[in-house]
Amino acid sequence: MELDNCGRYQLKSTNTENPLNLQSYLFSQGTKVCLGLKELSLTKVPEEVFDLENISFLLLSNNNITDIPDNVSQLEILEGLNLSCNGLKTINRLVYHLPKLQLLDVSNNELEAISSEICGLVMLSQLFANGNRLSSVPSTLGHIKDLTVLGLNENRLKNLPNSLGSLSKLKILGLERNEFEFLNPEICRIEGLQRLGLSGNHMTNLPHEIQNLTRLEQLLLDDNEFEFIPVQLFWIEELRELAMSGNRLSAVQSEIGNLKKLKILGLNNNLLKDLPAELCLLKELEILGLENNHLQHIPENIAELFQLKELYIGSNNISEIPEGLSWCSNLEVLSLFGNSLTGVPIEFGNLKKLHTLVFSDNKLEELPKAISVLENLNILALDGNRMSAVPTEFGHLSKLRHLSLRKNQFEKFPLSVCKVSTLEIFDVAHNSFADIPPEIAELHSLTVLNLSCNHVGNFPPELCALVHLKSLDMSGNMLEELPEEVSLLTSLTNLDLSENKFFEFPKSVCAIPNLVKLRFDQSSGSQVPSLPDEMEFSSVFELIVSNNTLRTLPNTISGMRNLVSLVADHNEINSLPETVCEIRKLHVLHLNDNKLTSLPENFDQLINLTDLRLHNNPLKTPPIDVCVSGVPQPIGRFIRRALEREELLLNMMFERMKCDLNKNELRYLMKKFHFPEEKMMEFEQIHPGKENLPERIYSAMLFWKEFKGEEATAEELLRILHIVGHDELAQSLRLMKIYAQRLRF
Repeated sequence: MELDNCGRYQLKSTNTENPLNLQSYLFSQGTKVCLGLKELSLTKVPEEVFDLENISFLLLSNNNITDIPDNVSQLEILEGLNLSCNGLKTINRLVYHLPKLQLLDVSNNELEAISSEICGLVMLSQLFANGNRLSSVPSTLGHIKDLTVLGLNENRLKNLPNSLGSLSKLKILGLERNEFEFLNPEICRIEGLQRLGLSGNHMTNLPHEIQNLTRLEQLLLDDNEFEFIPVQLFWIEELRELAMSGNRLSAVQSEIGNLKKLKILGLNNNLLKDLPAELCLLKELEILGLENNHLQHIPENIAELFQLKELYIGSNNISEIPEGLSWCSNLEVLSLFGNSLTGVPIEFGNLKKLHTLVFSDNKLEELPKAISVLENLNILALDGNRMSAVPTEFGHLSKLRHLSLRKNQFEKFPLSVCKVSTLEIFDVAHNSFADIPPEIAELHSLTVLNLSCNHVGNFPPELCALVHLKSLDMSGNMLEELPEEVSLLTSLTNLDLSENKFFEFPKSVCAIPNLVKLRFDQSSGSQVPSLPDEMEFSSVFELIVSNNTLRTLPNTISGMRNLVSLVADHNEINSLPETVCEIRKLHVLHLNDNKLTSLPENFDQLINLTDLRLHNNPLKTPPIDVCVSGVPQPIGRFIRRALEREELLLNMMFERMKCDLNKNELRYLMKKFHFPEEKMMEFEQIHPGKENLPERIYSAMLFWKEFKGEEATAEELLRILHIVGHDELAQSLRLMKIYAQRLRF
């Protein structure tokens, strides 16, 4: 490999028969040469890779590689090898003898073992083998003295060899989501360990020796079976993060106050009923998680946690916020959802740095004015309360971007919200207001608006002034029509009009220029019988029109060139237009619970169709067992062959009928076919006399087939013959049909 005149690396491949140009995948990192071949769907390592000289890092992640060839040994100066997210079941032993390798990542493969030869990687400092099927690791792993990072998360490990205690340089050890019930005490000999991950195991205690890990800063014990915090932890004075969420803790010992340097404490999803006063001695604490416990009080002296930035205490039994919380002036995130709070202290407005407040599912009957002075608030969740109004002071929240008021008791639209011009996401679903004020046009930054499940009967034109709106949910209202101005919503990509009172499908929707997904499911709304021809002008990619009374789709649907998904379950569709076969981008077609008896002849032209569902239709051509595969090509072949068989059978029936009808019977039959009188006379003039009667019968039947189109089937002919009393002829033709079917099978 050499530098060209432009300073780029050029490859010299010894494979002259089929050279591979890897130029665009080479890059430099400092003085090191790297080759990045990730996410290329490779099934093997290209041979040309091994022709490269001076390559230091080889990145092969996110491919479909199942083995590493022997010529990997040619990469003698390789320092980093990333093979993560492939299909490796074993690692070529020659990888373990790459003399310069410092980083090896074989995560997310299908490895069941690591060879004892791994000790040959004498310079290895980082080994990642997360997300495999390892049930053990070799003891020789403990001989790699330079190892600083060892990732063994998400395997099937139950224990570790004693030799790992010799990894004196190890800083990070990941053992999360395995099957450990205890930690080998030998691991506690690694005095320089800084991060130990043991979350997602079956542990109930830790070895006494854990207190020897005097430099440990992060200890992750989430989702285990601890009933108490191991007392040994209280002597690890350097601990910055202790994660014990998802255990069975019923109390926190007072010794927690010894961990003076603790910045993050996670105790969510436990059984805690109260907190010790000593918790508030953790002056460096920045993040405290206490969600989903049985707490009834927040400690009054919580104000002593002056550095606290994030407090998560939702889903408890708290009925009052102490004044002390209002003096945690560095607080930025406060989650209080799922409690029994009816208000906040007057001093709550002191939380000037608060940018996220979650107050959902409490018992607020009105919005506390103290919240309206939180000038840095970005996100405010107040859903699931009992509020019916918003104070005028709410407009002072000049930085608010995300507001949720869903599932409250608003009988009128909260007008004060319209003064918050910075709002980008507004959810006011599941209330009971009927009108949207014109002032909504002032929310000119809005991108997501959810007005679903209210009583709105009119779509105000002012709503169409929200030119940045991307998602609008108006489902579950009383809308009967949409204004033409909806075409002004040029940024709108997602629109839900389900469960409303439309008399017909709103044509104006088709003019929204950049609409991607349209939902019009009327399971509990007013069902419409048809889609308009204007659908051809719609830019929609995904169309959902289930639970209506559609009998077919418009012929113009072929104009929907972007359509990739069409869901029209639970309608009355009895036929599909042939033009549906021209929607070449269609990937998803759901037509469950309709009345389809056949599919269009050119159905196999839907070459990109991958998800076809036709359950609960009376299909005959093709039968449902042919459609189960969902593959268009065999369905199309079956349809064409069936049509050819039907054509042949009808012609055979017509030939038989030539000899079985007299002229009066023919005239009576033509009347039953609703032939015009002039047409019947035309047949008699072209084929006059008794000797030409067979040709007259045959011509009349050909006209019937052309006149009736798709409805001219053998079964329909038999039905009519039976009605007019030609039972003997009908029985003869039915036997002909049965015999033809037997031949087919």
